[in-house]
Amino acid sequence: MHRRALPLLLFLSALGPVVLTAAWAARTVPALKGFGVAGAAAAVSSLLAQNALVFIGILVLLGSRARPVERFVGLDRMSRAHRPLAVVTLCLLLGHVGLQAVRFYSLGGAPLAASALLSADLWEMTAGRLALLLLLLAAGSAVLGRAVRVPFRIWKPVHLMAYGAVPLGLAHALFRGTTMAEMPRVFVWGIVAGVFAGASMMRLVAVLRGRERVVCRVERVMPETHDTVSVVLKPLKGPGRLANRRPGQFALLRLPAGRGFGEPHPFTLSGAPQDEVLRFTIKRIGRFTSKIHGLSRGDRILCEGPYGVFCADASRRSSLALIAGGVGITPFLSLLRHFRATGRAVPAVLLYANKTFGDIIGREELAAMTRTMPLRVVHVLSREEGPDDHPEDGPGVSFERGHITAETLRRHLRSDQAFYLCGPPAMQTAILKDIRAVFGLSAGRVSRELFFW
Repeated sequence: MHRRALPLLLFLSALGPVVLTAAWAARTVPALKGFGVAGAAAAVSSLLAQNALVFIGILVLLGSRARPVERFVGLDRMSRAHRPLAVVTLCLLLGHVGLQAVRFYSLGGAPLAASALLSADLWEMTAGRLALLLLLLAAGSAVLGRAVRVPFRIWKPVHLMAYGAVPLGLAHALFRGTTMAEMPRVFVWGIVAGVFAGASMMRLVAVLRGRERVVCRVERVMPETHDTVSVVLKPLKGPGRLANRRPGQFALLRLPAGRGFGEPHPFTLSGAPQDEVLRFTIKRIGRFTSKIHGLSRGDRILCEGPYGVFCADASRRSSLALIAGGVGITPFLSLLRHFRATGRAVPAVLLYANKTFGDIIGREELAAMTRTMPLRVVHVLSREEGPDDHPEDGPGVSFERGHITAETLRRHLRSDQAFYLCGPPAMQTAILKDIRAVFGLSAGRVSRELFFW
């Protein structure tokens, strides 16, 4: 990921709410003394609704997988930001409705509140209610889809109803709100409308052209360890965008379900980007991965991608510090295989944590790479008593017992290297603390692959 891309995206995302809040404060604060309960409720309700509308636009942008954003930020970060922002947005909207109820109740009691909030006489009020309903349906479908395993092909179309909430919400705000047509609010609404239109169009074009989604045939399933296999796929009608994949990127895999394909699951492409086939190295940890392990030659899989920005700048670095845990080795396998295929390897040290010898993925291949590339591999095994001496792996490979600790980092790595980290969340948290303690590097200086599905 470009190191300035995420801060820039956060700045731009916050700019709308900051402008709206500042404009609201400039208009509202001087008049606070004259506000009663109804006036105060109306003012705060308006602020909540305005910010929620901006957040809805951002949610659509994040959910659309828009290439101009994804190529710099990564789908993993977009997805992780989408969920908490959706919760915040719904809370703002419910707060807006609740304060409007307080406003009208204070003015005329329950009859006026019910009439104002439920009457269908004003189309702009109906538009607002429909926008909120669509968002509630979108959120509820996603929650139910994961909580009670509603089939993806059923809940996903309902979730996509959120796209309709933006034009309905804008119509409600512009025709019902008393200050929405004032500057600088109009400028913000123009940006929200433009972002929505652009993101929707890009997503529609991507789906219609089908370049991101390719149907593949399973060529072979190769055991890597006792619980990990590599699945090799061959696109049936060309690789589409996957032909331009970079080392360390991932794709979304879907297995056949009903008349189509089921829910997408992300897996890193572990092969070199130059390969004509697509290779995924997958550990069995649940129902979906168990089905992957049971695939046979000739089976069909829908593959969508590529996504992600992990390792995107690794080829331009002078020296690499690669830290992996378990199946977190996959993006580094892709990167190292890319170096081997191009003959332009960057000097690297790989710290690879596993429980036992039997858990190491690609042990022989890594050892072979150390003989032809500027690569040093350190295997750190937590459940082996004596892993120190294994000359068959060559002088570029060493073994240590225990876990990757601050002392491990100090012995093998340097502060001037570019750090890349991929592994379970708990491992990442611990190692980030050790990197800061040993080298004084903040988490922002370490490129990480985030587990997000």
